[in-house]
Amino acid sequence: MLLSFRVANHGSLREPQELNFVPSYEDERPAVPVVAVYGANASGKSTLVDAFRFFRTAVKESQARWLPGAPVPRRPFLLDRTSRAEPSTYAVDLLVGDVRYVYGFGTTDHEITEEWLYSYPKARRRVLFERSGATMTFGPKLGGGRVAAEHILRPNSLYLSAAAQTSHPELGRVWKELTALHIVGDETRQALASSSVGAFLTSLYEAFADLGLPIGSEVLAAADLGVQEIRPGQERPEVVFPGGFLDLPRESKMRVAASRTLEFVHVVAGEEFVLPAEAESAGTKTWLNLVTRGLSSVLIGRAMWVDELDISLHPLLTAKLVSLFQDPELNPLGAQLIFTTHDASLLGTMLGEQVLRRDQVWFVEKAPATGASELYPLSDFKPRKGENFERRYLAGSYGAVPLLPETAFEDLLRKHWGTRDAEEVPA
Repeated sequence: MLLSFRVANHGSLREPQELNFVPSYEDERPAVPVVAVYGANASGKSTLVDAFRFFRTAVKESQARWLPGAPVPRRPFLLDRTSRAEPSTYAVDLLVGDVRYVYGFGTTDHEITEEWLYSYPKARRRVLFERSGATMTFGPKLGGGRVAAEHILRPNSLYLSAAAQTSHPELGRVWKELTALHIVGDETRQALASSSVGAFLTSLYEAFADLGLPIGSEVLAAADLGVQEIRPGQERPEVVFPGGFLDLPRESKMRVAASRTLEFVHVVAGEEFVLPAEAESAGTKTWLNLVTRGLSSVLIGRAMWVDELDISLHPLLTAKLVSLFQDPELNPLGAQLIFTTHDASLLGTMLGEQVLRRDQVWFVEKAPATGASELYPLSDFKPRKGENFERRYLAGSYGAVPLLPETAFEDLLRKHWGTRDAEEVPA
């Protein structure tokens, strides 16, 4: 369970920014289950998700997949003369079981400059390891396995990634917690729009079925998609989307590639029509993707990050997905949903209930003078319980909305038509 995520010098996030999940108001849970991030276009919302994606990728793959001597694929701030040479830093606070951990690292284009991991088993900090360049310092409680990991460490790889490969018990638990997450962004939407969408959705369907709860008619009926049933179709080879869906191992992806694709069953006037995934609407494919990932996140108690949750979904469907994470009875393992959105209706009430709490809303805004993004919570404005957040946000009370020139587009059109001869203007 994530308690916070901190980042500096990544994309437009120049100065240190923190997304905090600790409740600001009375709550028995150690972290809020849902966080929504609002902002204008190009304000830095997607950059925040991308920063966490890079953090997770580095933890998962730096030792196993990054080539020796290869540059670190980070994205520093580019709108000044100094940030490109300065390290980018990333850190999380998280709960693994009942123990709080703090893990982070700094990196340039060429090497990991620092890395640290602390635990707080009894609310007191315990150093597990600290790294400065190639120098490692270990805490007395780390235990066996540290030497083997240190021997295979490279300048462009993380010690936590190396330690996980040696099956160190405590470090392995932290590594697993950080890597067992779903991140839904542009690469997922490209897969849904590609010719391999059948294999992509089939992999999600089969992975979810492996958890013991296959997607059935109930889920489809809840979304009112017009699809009566989803069922495996004929076996045929498919090209598998290479974006790491549900983080299936290679052998599972190969199995999916040669497995059955899905058939979407529609019933019209009593007659059954079977359509392939490619023929389904963007909304149907998006909902199946999100609900499959969302339900599996809830079942295993993991975090799910989604960039632009509202794309191709009706607000009521988005609110339904949010509600799965909000309900402590349905989400007893503490799964979390972190998403960016433009859907201001989620700030209000739907079907008589508030969708998002005051401490679950964050904003990101870019400073015109520097081009750097700033992240800040709704709770900074000390809103009253029951306040109309939607209306106040759209009115600009919280910032993070586009500053539209009042008559710029109208003046452009008037100028265009004013320069045309009368006979050129359509009647």
